[in-house]
Amino acid sequence: MSNDISDDPWAQRVYLMWLARDTRYALAALTALIAYTRNTPVPPAAWVCFEDFLSFLGKVSRTLWPAPGKGPNGTDRGLEWRTKRGPFLRKILEVEDSSPLKAREVRNGSEHFDERLDEWIVSLPRPTAEEWKAGAKPTFPASPMRFINVAAGTIQVAGAKLNLRFMAEELQRLLSKIEELEPSAVGLPADMVAWPAAFPLFRSSRSTRPRRTLAAFEPGLTNRIPPPPGPQRETPGCRHMAWKASPAQPIPTPSRPAWLPSWLPS
Repeated sequence: MSNDISDDPWAQRVYLMWLARDTRYALAALTALIAYTRNTPVPPAAWVCFEDFLSFLGKVSRTLWPAPGKGPNGTDRGLEWRTKRGPFLRKILEVEDSSPLKAREVRNGSEHFDERLDEWIVSLPRPTAEEWKAGAKPTFPASPMRFINVAAGTIQVAGAKLNLRFMAEELQRLLSKIEELEPSAVGLPADMVAWPAAFPLFRSSRSTRPRRTLAAFEPGLTNRIPPPPGPQRETPGCRHMAWKASPAQPIPTPSRPAWLPSWLPS
């Protein structure tokens, strides 16, 4: 076993395979979220895609910027690789520290929403009826609600805002860069990319298959909106929608649906 990731092609492939999977799921969840927001009122299932998008976005971010320290079952050897993994992947994928993928305010606000509720509750004034009659005018702080603004391309949690346009562009750029280094990570359906990572190292050749972009997920969205929340089998493309084409068939290049916002790359 090599002592450095840069000298271990198998380790590099494992990391790139999983990173490609999470990146594609993040983009698919974002597309599903946009599809749901076409409805008035927006159905509750939209928030499932909202959380899915932030969840997979968090996986991508933590892969590139690992958390410091050992976990409960961590080893010194694992910590050593984790320390090297982030800088190595960011270097070969050309990800800067200014990348929107590093921003964690919105994700933290969603993951720790209960804490935001605690702070909101304890800060709320509780005037009595007598105080109201006496003319008391307490100031009530804004609640830590979650908002989606498709036209502006933003989501907001507890006051923290995320620009979806910049995030989608960076995710697509990251996926393209991964494909340059490991074509099979993008040529396979998203839920299959981890399989080759478990095989013995082999030399991968440049795939002649058309590169799959966000547009490849759109056919399934045109006539199949993700089902309501509940146990779902993980399928190619997204947990809540199935990609229609067979992996053995050429990837279709559909026209761009008119309902997709202009800021969402295809």
